[in-house]
Amino acid sequence: MNRLTLLPSMLLRNRWIWVFLSILVLAFLPFLTPHYSVASEMLIFAVFALGYDILFGYTGLPSFGHAIFFGIGAYGLGLLCINLHFPFIFGLLGACFLSLLSALIVGLLSIRRKGVYFAMVTLAFCQLVYFIAFKWTSLTGGENGLHGVNRPSFGPIRLESEIHFYYFILCIFIVSLLMALRIVHSPFGRVLLSIKNNEDRAKSVGFDTARFKLMAFLLSAFFAALAGGLYALHLNFVPVETLGLIMSGDVVLMGLVGGIGTLYGPIFGAMLLTYLKNVLSNWTEQWNLIIGILFIFCVLTFRKGIAGELKEKLGRRD
Repeated sequence: MNRLTLLPSMLLRNRWIWVFLSILVLAFLPFLTPHYSVASEMLIFAVFALGYDILFGYTGLPSFGHAIFFGIGAYGLGLLCINLHFPFIFGLLGACFLSLLSALIVGLLSIRRKGVYFAMVTLAFCQLVYFIAFKWTSLTGGENGLHGVNRPSFGPIRLESEIHFYYFILCIFIVSLLMALRIVHSPFGRVLLSIKNNEDRAKSVGFDTARFKLMAFLLSAFFAALAGGLYALHLNFVPVETLGLIMSGDVVLMGLVGGIGTLYGPIFGAMLLTYLKNVLSNWTEQWNLIIGILFIFCVLTFRKGIAGELKEKLGRRD
């Protein structure tokens, strides 16, 4: 092959080109979507999927109940700010702390299970927490949700403005991404990968795999709670569906479509599916059917997810 033929492949494999394109897209994303709020929602679910990938993609634990921590983050922020009048930052930190406490309890009771048994235990906890929130109407509002979650202001920056809110979410997303990259590329992240690939071998060389899995569970719950708190601000209320099975299924779907174990894949999957849901739901009532068909197509066509397949094909080019 001559240089002109190789040039596009070389450019695509240059990660700084991807970084530049990503920054460009994120900077102008609100102007590329039907509404500014759609762009904010895309980034919120990207943070959710980012944390989930640490647990599923890097540790190999397929949680079907991750909406617990997303919902507790949303309800925690709302209740702390509305009932106890916490400032926003302390309300968000408090919501993350409550989510970590719940993750500690769920994690201790589930991480010793493997595969489908782990998934079923987390699924059962998700149903339990959803039922409590649905019935405890005096605290959560039940099926009507928790209303009155107002966006704060930081001096001249008023988060009631959708464009200001988007760039606020973007800052949190960038910090979350840098944190996740640091986690997965650290020695701790290497241990998580070894547990995913062969837990028995990881045990044989002296790692306390249960402790590492619990830590991954807690980290993933932190990102989920962070996303949940931002979602409450985004909607200005907390629907009980934030704790539902559909929310748990959505984050699994985002990871599988984008490509688990890549970080960037679940981010792309989250942004793509969130965008499609918002656009298709305004176009047709059968949007769930279309999303389902697209998911089947992606699973059959991109076995490693879109990002995983793209990475593999670019790596094979000469």
